[in-house]
Amino acid sequence: MDFEDEEFIEREQSDDLLFEAYDEPVKTKAIKLAKQALELNPNNIDAENFITKHETNTIKRLKKYEETLNKEKANLEKENFFNEENVGIFWGLIETRPYMRTKHSYMLTLMELGRYTEAIKQGEELLELCESDNLGIRYLIIGLYTVLEKFEKAEEIYNKYSDNSTFMLFSLSLMYYKEGNYRKCKKVLKQLQENNEYLLNYLTGRKKFTKSKIEDIEINGTYSWGSEAEAYFVVKDNKYLLETVPAFIEFIESEI
Repeated sequence: MDFEDEEFIEREQSDDLLFEAYDEPVKTKAIKLAKQALELNPNNIDAENFITKHETNTIKRLKKYEETLNKEKANLEKENFFNEENVGIFWGLIETRPYMRTKHSYMLTLMELGRYTEAIKQGEELLELCESDNLGIRYLIIGLYTVLEKFEKAEEIYNKYSDNSTFMLFSLSLMYYKEGNYRKCKKVLKQLQENNEYLLNYLTGRKKFTKSKIEDIEINGTYSWGSEAEAYFVVKDNKYLLETVPAFIEFIESEI
């Protein structure tokens, strides 16, 4: 067996260990598996990010993501991935996906820290690298634009993707509300109600999720369009945005 064959086997074994880590419900065991994967293949960026994700100190987690991001960007630049031909279709290139996932995680961590302007910069770069937006960055960035009252930018994102999903429309309704365009806000809220019958009832307290129901949703981690789980995740993901509009629930109750 030559060196290249041995290296290939180690990469395959590293990936297998990481898949085991994803499926391992015990956190300590999962991290141990990811560390073993990283030992076999020090360039396994996804294993590195899996370990970083479990760092409880948010600032330390951000710093680690930043280190990984810079390292992987340098590697991709050496291979000339950031050329005119590739920029815009990054997700279509398997080699760039770990970098994209790292940048996404870095963006989310910036949001946790309230560093919204920096998070927007990461989001804009991700959308430039992957115009088809396979990671769903548009749902994050429209909310960030709304928080900072960059209403024209928020509407540009909505118009660019022509996306009438519940996640997109929810941010759009808040954008119109913050802008003071209550007529358009009411119109979008009605569309939301058609998309998901649970969402507005959940927001206003007309319907409550039991603790066991929330646990089931969190454990499953997936949702289908129009489901209770979708309503739960929409509210959870936009909690930071909802906190900027204290009277929004009152508006829903009076208008819908």
